[in-house]
Amino acid sequence: MQTPKLLMRKSMLDIQGRMRPCVQIMAKVDPEMQALLKKHFFNDNLFKRTSYAQGFPQGAPVPAPSLAPHLNNFIRNDACPEISVKTMLTGQMHQASTIWEMKAFEYVAERAFDSLLDLMRTAAQLGQETSYAPEGLDAADFEIYTPPAPAPAAAEAEGDADAGPAEQSAEVQPAAA
Repeated sequence: MQTPKLLMRKSMLDIQGRMRPCVQIMAKVDPEMQALLKKHFFNDNLFKRTSYAQGFPQGAPVPAPSLAPHLNNFIRNDACPEISVKTMLTGQMHQASTIWEMKAFEYVAERAFDSLLDLMRTAAQLGQETSYAPEGLDAADFEIYTPPAPAPAAAEAEGDADAGPAEQSAEVQPAAA
């Protein structure tokens, strides 16, 4: 089994008489996994710009400060492509207008590859039973409380002998007329 990789090729290409920065991406995965992904998940989205219009989720790698404003503009721009399992496995090229836009696409492609890896982990578990338990889970937290057993009758009788006079006379006395 080969380790999945994201291949990225960057170049300057002459497009309609103008040199443009371009980047091509392609995921290399195990052939058996690639066949499974093609059969069942080929059209699933890995990156959709509308999902990230308000920013990236917590836990995503923070872009470099120099890239952040360009990434923000790129995601809000209609030129930001969606990345699916299909485009990740067959390859996708992005023609950028600036080098910063190219770097923004690289960042987006890396997040899409992270999503592909997550999808692959789940696909690898198909047909298997898995379990989940959060960290710090302790069986003692779920033990049902059982009150202590009542003391034997002999022990109660001894307890009454030791009680004070007010506690011993529990009978109600008739009121004097």
